[in-house]
Amino acid sequence: MNTHSWNRRGFLKATLLAAAAPAILRGAVQSGFEIGLVADAQFADIDDKGTRFYRNSLKKLGDAVEHFNGRNLDFCAHLGDLIDREWRSFDEITRPLAASRHRWHHLLGNHDFDVLDELKAKVPGRLGMEQRYRFFDHREFRFVILDTNDVSTYAHAAGSPARIAAAAELQRLEVEKVRQAKPWNGGIGAAQLAWFDRTCTAARTERRKVIVLAHHPVAPDNEHNVWNSPAVLKLIERHSHVVAWLNGHNHAGNFALHAGVPCVTMRGMVETAATTAFATARILADRLVITGHGREPSRELVFRSS
Repeated sequence: MNTHSWNRRGFLKATLLAAAAPAILRGAVQSGFEIGLVADAQFADIDDKGTRFYRNSLKKLGDAVEHFNGRNLDFCAHLGDLIDREWRSFDEITRPLAASRHRWHHLLGNHDFDVLDELKAKVPGRLGMEQRYRFFDHREFRFVILDTNDVSTYAHAAGSPARIAAAAELQRLEVEKVRQAKPWNGGIGAAQLAWFDRTCTAARTERRKVIVLAHHPVAPDNEHNVWNSPAVLKLIERHSHVVAWLNGHNHAGNFALHAGVPCVTMRGMVETAATTAFATARILADRLVITGHGREPSRELVFRSS
């Protein structure tokens, strides 16, 4: 064998591999990971009302789970209002979820608390939630799950200090003619807001981007928003590594770009007789690529620079 020829071939092969390595690494980073998203299944064994077909959500959620099972998702999330009313509704709507091969993260929605007063405190546990708000880290991201029903007139028993304080806050907001001062909305309390701030600060130290999952929206300005959305938005503005806010609640869906942060309101699954609404989202280092199904549109959203 010609040693010079072999060395030359070996050198060229090594050079090509070295050149290809950055591209391979870039491909690994760009592939990201994928999650499943559903909002407002809002099941109840009751007759249809207007555009809401409560019983149909049982099959719609089952179909979404079947679709998710066919994909290599890292996890799934339901963005609140799994039920519309009545404790027994949880028994029915969680059956399709039992067929899922993926882990589900649940959020609290206003309708999830439309149960007897003595059962309201048990709702988080029924959804497998150890805390009403929390975070978990996945790869280079921190997912923050907020409780936007924290201060509300529906999530606490009548006569409780929390209910009395929430009623007073709603009355104050109504006097000030705040657009989202509605009894079906809620606010994020001072303790939770401070926790959110600390959690974002720690994420920056750990060089993680933050994606927020919530039930109520914060943007654009509309009557479905969190009561104290201006305070929440100021916090997000301060933390430039917060890169997305994903929520449900407004069944019509919505979108805003606030300070470079995409705020996506997913469409409610309960709406319409037969058309579903759910999505998968591929999360890359610099963007979020949402593939919508049914009424949910597809979007490609670039993250702001942190």
